Amino acid sequence: MNQAKANPPKSSCSRRRFLQGGMALLLPAVGPAWSQGVNVTRLVIPFTPGASNDIIGRMVAEAVGKKTGRSWIVENKAGAGSMVGADFVAKAAPDGQTLLLCATANMGVLPAIHKSMPYAVENDFTFFVRIASTPYALTVNSQLKVANFAEFLRLAKAKPGSIRIGASGVGALDYMGASLLQSQLGLDLNIVPYKGMSPVLNDLRGGHIDASIVSPATIRPLAQDGKVRVLAVLDRKRNDLFPSVPNAVELGHPQLLAVNWYGIAGPARIQPAVVSSLRQALMAVLTDPDFLKSLKERGFDLAVQSGDEFTQFVLEDLKRRKAVAKQGNITVDSS
Repeated sequence: MNQAKANPPKSSCSRRRFLQGGMALLLPAVGPAWSQGVNVTRLVIPFTPGASNDIIGRMVAEAVGKKTGRSWIVENKAGAGSMVGADFVAKAAPDGQTLLLCATANMGVLPAIHKSMPYAVENDFTFFVRIASTPYALTVNSQLKVANFAEFLRLAKAKPGSIRIGASGVGALDYMGASLLQSQLGLDLNIVPYKGMSPVLNDLRGGHIDASIVSPATIRPLAQDGKVRVLAVLDRKRNDLFPSVPNAVELGHPQLLAVNWYGIAGPARIQPAVVSSLRQALMAVLTDPDFLKSLKERGFDLAVQSGDEFTQFVLEDLKRRKAVAKQGNITVDSS
């Protein structure tokens, strides 16, 4: 009996090949290299749940899973400002089954300011598609007695060091945004680093800190409940979720820009056929009207780039941030 199982009759092999071929025809058109033999794709989100990074990552995983008929699972691997999750994917098997939600933090800000990194942006990743971007906004607890950006500045200058502004970690984009407020406007703010955005939101809601730099999608529920007040969008344009809130240019401070971008990457050395299949699946979602509508409703701006164009964008963004860090002598010793 064991011999029969190990060496099935020729007719049985032929029938199995026929059935497998028929099933392949029923798979979504996302390319054979990735679709065959891959039942689950893991998308690593290197941030804590709840923030804009987590929101858009889960949106993509759900949408691509539906398009392809494959299971996409989300795994939050936060730590070291998002370097833990990025490093995990960089060292994963290059089979297309472990992907990363890459963003400004783990591909731009952190590599620019850290003296040593566990991964190299230039060598350790395959960049599939850039998805979207979103600005950050200066937000205060509603108990803070300021009604607008001008009043915030007056209070900060009148009482140096008194305003406690929370950030999701040293070197994170919101931390850099708070540092930008200080350096560009001559303020003395008490920047309080946390381990992730969730505790920042909890303390902002509870009045334990006075302010934070947060994405519109993340802060909207608290704003709708009246717990916080959004004073300024740190972008060159207004945001659809807070259309009445002025942007940095309107406020006369065009240098106050904090914009996050999001994309999908994987380990280096993924086979070209697998890269093509995955990229095709992702692009099918990024041209879907329903998905695009959902992005806009959540405050994200579509910013699609694919292949070499996206790779070049990442490298140029990193180069710019390294220049800024060098100019401002901003470094973090991660040893």
